[in-house]
Amino acid sequence: MIQLKLNAQCPANIGFENGDFTNWVCYAGLVDAQGIINVQPTLPIAGRHTILQNSFPQQKDLYGGFPVNCPNGSNYSIKLGDESAQKHAERVSYEFTIPVNQSVFSIIYNYAVVFENPNHQDFEQPKFTANVFDVSAGKYINCPSFSFVASGNLPGFQQSSKGQNVFYKPWSPVSIKLVGYAGKTIRLEFTTNACTKGGHFGYAYLDVNENCTSPIEGNVYCNGAEQITLTAPFGFKEYKWFDAGFTNVIGTTNTLTLKPPPPAGTVFALELIPYDGYGCLDTVYTTITESPDAFRFALQDTAISCATFGADLTRTKYITGSTPGLKFSYFLDNLGLNYIPTPKNVTSQGTYYIKAENAAGCNEIKPISVFIKPVPNLSAKTNSVLVCLPDKFDLTDLNLLNGASSAYQYSYWKDIDATKPVPLPQQIDVSGVYYILAKDPEGCTATINIAATIVAPYIFSANDQTSCGFVDLTASKVTNTNPGEFLFEYYEDAATTQLVTNAKRIQSSGTYYIKGNGVNGCNVVHPVQVIVNPNPLLQATSPQPVTFPQTVDITKTFIPVNGVRYSYWYDAALTRPVIMPYAVDTTIKLYIKATDNIGCFTVDSVKAVVKEPTITPPNAFSPNGDGINDTWEIQYLQTRFADCTIDVFNRYGQIVYHSTGYAKPWDGSMKNQKLPFGTYYYVIKLNKTGDIVSGSVSLLP
Repeated sequence: MIQLKLNAQCPANIGFENGDFTNWVCYAGLVDAQGIINVQPTLPIAGRHTILQNSFPQQKDLYGGFPVNCPNGSNYSIKLGDESAQKHAERVSYEFTIPVNQSVFSIIYNYAVVFENPNHQDFEQPKFTANVFDVSAGKYINCPSFSFVASGNLPGFQQSSKGQNVFYKPWSPVSIKLVGYAGKTIRLEFTTNACTKGGHFGYAYLDVNENCTSPIEGNVYCNGAEQITLTAPFGFKEYKWFDAGFTNVIGTTNTLTLKPPPPAGTVFALELIPYDGYGCLDTVYTTITESPDAFRFALQDTAISCATFGADLTRTKYITGSTPGLKFSYFLDNLGLNYIPTPKNVTSQGTYYIKAENAAGCNEIKPISVFIKPVPNLSAKTNSVLVCLPDKFDLTDLNLLNGASSAYQYSYWKDIDATKPVPLPQQIDVSGVYYILAKDPEGCTATINIAATIVAPYIFSANDQTSCGFVDLTASKVTNTNPGEFLFEYYEDAATTQLVTNAKRIQSSGTYYIKGNGVNGCNVVHPVQVIVNPNPLLQATSPQPVTFPQTVDITKTFIPVNGVRYSYWYDAALTRPVIMPYAVDTTIKLYIKATDNIGCFTVDSVKAVVKEPTITPPNAFSPNGDGINDTWEIQYLQTRFADCTIDVFNRYGQIVYHSTGYAKPWDGSMKNQKLPFGTYYYVIKLNKTGDIVSGSVSLLP
């Protein structure tokens, strides 16, 4: 900060308050291996000559963590240099003329610096230099000119936690006292440079205060004031307050409280003693003035705000009742040494201080306690809902929220900025994202968003079912719908809480409920009336085995019931009827169907076992053509063993007769020639399983 004192004319934009470098000259160049800086005038270079606007949240220096804007409440500071090294050098200068009536002229500026310390030789190190040049005489003024060279033991410097070899010094003031320079032109020069080897950076922050009056504030009091407090610039090593004759030290801090106020015209002197190497000893004066102007500073003692946006201490509601036209400033301490960086957005609880001042210079500082309330602790139980027409979405249903309270005020919006209200929040039938704004009694707000999807459900219908024995609710004939639209569930109650155990086999009459879960998320429930008619009773018992020529009567294998029809079938599909169920002559499994008068039926099966007869061929026959025993007749052989083979041998082992099946009995010949009378031998293979009948047969005359 540069401050021109003793009511000097304030040069335009000396404090960068235009937000640019108007009236300043920027330079850029390099530092050579011997540490000599060579720079030339240039337009501001982005990143090397940087205007920094005060903002919230306040930007902090990466290495030092201090605000990049000077904590004096100004709107703009600058950053000179950058972190790129590369032997860069930068400079800014401001040239002005001291008024001819100012034989004693003082300047105060604020700076902060950040250096890498590579432990080179001093002339090779990164550096920040401040010079005051007497343009009229063509030479530098020695006392206020100084340089900071990167070093780990510079007074007031701290090591950065972000870099092992990075050191920084937060904002500090320097006082320049110029005596005998009235009417002369002075140039301020501020220069930064990286190390001469091009590998390590150094940069600085600067600020200028546009207030060019005396640096001592509070020297005016209004009629009726009980005390006044004189306040000097902060940041100096020592302060010594003297009476006008410099005979008594009456204070040693940067503030001096006088109670009651001294008479108007009383003069006080203040000696500002800087830290070693940071400027020159300076003495400034102030004269007490009494003003007849009205001055009343009314301040609420408490400000309650929300973590959402913080407390705005500049709001007029906190100073209601104060004299109109007062100027206010905001501090972290009761001495007014440290400005609140962002008084419009105070986010930490604590005691803060507001200073009021009128045009005449009367001022007073008072405390205000700030309480920061958390935002309403609200959240949506779900951030998306599905609503199926004709139902509508009720955005006002507090069951949608976690942490809802009747103490909150709720409003409903189509946009997050709460500019488009929802006309009927209880009856939303259009898809979209909707916002619930909850406000507590202190005005703290929370915004919850819920996405509503409104869809028309798919439609299906259900057909009542009547069947015998059981009903399959999952059959396609039960529901009418397009493929793929629904997944179905089956319930015993309308509330769809109790699933049917086996929907494929409903055995009890009643009302059942089919829930169609649409692939679009909607579901539809339809009732189905189910009538299950009992199947007739049928319990057949397989009959006892018999031996052919005996047969089995399967109509006698069960107890018949009046009014029930019975039919008999070879197959379980009931496609081939049994023609003579009362005379079954073959071992076989057969099916009995019992059908009642409404068409319900039951099927049971029995197994008829008919053993094959014993084959006993005759031991003699007489093929003499008399019509009696002319052929070898073997009972049941052809009818029961159609696949049999018969071989007859003579006594020499020669086959004289062979037949597959026995459709034509043997007549005692071989190749149509009569065989001689005698004994022959036979082997009969009855079936493929190898059952054999053998013996002898005689041909008789």
